[in-house]
Amino acid sequence: MSGAGTLSDGQNPLPFDPYASRETLRLTTVYATSWTYDPTTVDQAAGRPGDVLNLGRLARYYNTSDQQLPRVLRHEALDCSSLACQRWHASEPVSAQLWHFLVPSGQVVVALTVDVPGTLIEAIPLLEDLYYASISCTGVPLEQLAADRIGCGPNGDGTVPGFLPERHQLVFRSVDTPDQAPNGDIVQRVIYRTDLPYRAEHSSIRYPAELNRRPTTIGALGPYVSLLCGHQDYIENCVLLSAVQAVGSAARLREIRAVAYTYVHRFRHRATGQGDAHERRTTLEDISDGLSQLEVELSYSVEAGAEIGMLVPALRVESFHQELFAAIGVTERAATIGQMLNRLGNAIAAELTSVESMEQRAADRRRVRTVVAVTFVTTVSGTLGLLFGFFGINASQVDQNRSMFDDHYTPIYALIATILLCALAIFTGMRLQERWEERRDRSRNRTWESTHRLLAREAGAVILDPAPPPSPPQRLPGSRRPETRTRPSRTTPH
Repeated sequence: MSGAGTLSDGQNPLPFDPYASRETLRLTTVYATSWTYDPTTVDQAAGRPGDVLNLGRLARYYNTSDQQLPRVLRHEALDCSSLACQRWHASEPVSAQLWHFLVPSGQVVVALTVDVPGTLIEAIPLLEDLYYASISCTGVPLEQLAADRIGCGPNGDGTVPGFLPERHQLVFRSVDTPDQAPNGDIVQRVIYRTDLPYRAEHSSIRYPAELNRRPTTIGALGPYVSLLCGHQDYIENCVLLSAVQAVGSAARLREIRAVAYTYVHRFRHRATGQGDAHERRTTLEDISDGLSQLEVELSYSVEAGAEIGMLVPALRVESFHQELFAAIGVTERAATIGQMLNRLGNAIAAELTSVESMEQRAADRRRVRTVVAVTFVTTVSGTLGLLFGFFGINASQVDQNRSMFDDHYTPIYALIATILLCALAIFTGMRLQERWEERRDRSRNRTWESTHRLLAREAGAVILDPAPPPSPPQRLPGSRRPETRTRPSRTTPH
């Protein structure tokens, strides 16, 4: 808090935090990056937000839920005299601070805060420079400076990974009286970063109700710029943390979408050079495992970040947080990408079922081949066993002076043939019964007939038999058939 507090009106005035009072504009630009921390070292890398930022009476809520909210990784003050912009040359900034935040997913989000004198309209060129990171410090571009501070080295091609497309700007201004509050035209010029008139009916600017309750408070949100006037310091810091969470979630959502499209490409080209069912199954299992990780990341790094009311009980903070996620489009896009992942998962499950069917058919064919071979061997060996077993016994029916092909042994050969014929008859009978059962299954009622009968039995529906066509009326005895009257022509007088 910057003061002891301000008393509200009424017989029993209540103290509350004073409104921010500064003579300069505060411009904060939040940049998403591709830099991430190992999840095992996240807890040791950053501190709780309430220990670094002034969060007022809400500090304990942020500190309690620091595992689910952005934390401060590091911050430093920059030399304002060494800052150089591409478009803005009005004056020198009063102060500049570089922030590194760490979101729960391990992503690093960079924020640059600049306090500059002047009006909101005069700050539009500076907003343009800050949005596109067209600013340098001691001749070092902002992206490289932020990477050096975090220890991010160049890639294999020698380039340092810079900021991602996802970014959001916050404009803070103090308002003492209702007359100092900016009107709608100034608000749209700042949010759209252009000094041009507009038509109010064609605007995407959102005005959260909780941020516009008092005559001296303004809260206007756009997809890329948000303007807040006349709020307390701790509300501005809470808004900053919400913007960090929203930008990090938007960047993670885009990465999830890119990986999902990679999986779609692999799924569509899975059959190229992959005729083996085992290779297809391995590919599909890898994609399915990746999809499960993407769904978890979508739930806990994107969708869960859109809800803050359960963690921080503050109407203004919750109102801004929800409207910002809606303005950026994270909520709607997360639902779309979630449907993409679900449908791709269903397609993979169906393909795995097809692969299982192929493997089952291959197993059935192997089993049939094995059964045929074993049956053949068993039949031959059994037949020969019966024959040689008969000739091997020590009995009077076996004459060692006779040949095994002598007619004297015709009964034993007839017995063996009778056994084989019985086996063939049993096999033929079972096959005929199987074909009869198949024809019976094909002749069953159609699906709609079974459905109607089910409804008639369970829900009381009535099935009507088709009624015979009505017969023509019979003529009574003695009745005359009415004569057909010819329609008079138009020329015939009535």
